[in-house]
Amino acid sequence: MLQLRSVEVARNYGVKLHVRSTFSDGDGTWVTEEDERMLEKAIISGVAHTFDEAVYRVQSVDRADLFAALADAGVNVDTIIQTGDEIVFSAPLGDGGDAESALDRASADCDRIDGLAKVSLIGAGMKSHPGIAARTFATLRDIGVEARFIVTSPIKISFFVERADAERTVLALHEAFELASAGSEREH
Repeated sequence: MLQLRSVEVARNYGVKLHVRSTFSDGDGTWVTEEDERMLEKAIISGVAHTFDEAVYRVQSVDRADLFAALADAGVNVDTIIQTGDEIVFSAPLGDGGDAESALDRASADCDRIDGLAKVSLIGAGMKSHPGIAARTFATLRDIGVEARFIVTSPIKISFFVERADAERTVLALHEAFELASAGSEREH
């Protein structure tokens, strides 16, 4: 997984990024800035996935109390989505016991969803290129995979899929975005 700050530093200082695959021994993808005109283009550098997160759906709890309890328990919260009075967040599987204890202390009505994988399409310039999301979700539709809990940022689109669908999702996105080698980067 490429972290936002690493991509920003690389872009600002002309550092080449080398994204390698966990599925093959291929050369991977080099992300470089060879031409200033590239700053205006959407640069899709890779697809990453992780199996190491659980998703929690929490109802009717104060956000400040919820995240204070999780922070006090040392839980590293990742994806956060709120719709109405429901908050959805992900956290590392290893933090599961601490997360559940914190949720109990916050008197949160919660469901934990396991068996998912997080997939992220990573690049720069996505915010100004609406076709990236369209191509991503058309690809998922074409392979019959449902994306859940979708979040976006200027450098990535992340979503959860059934764990059994993760590898084919990653490979299909690699093909759809014509990345150099069929593969992905896995978060550790």
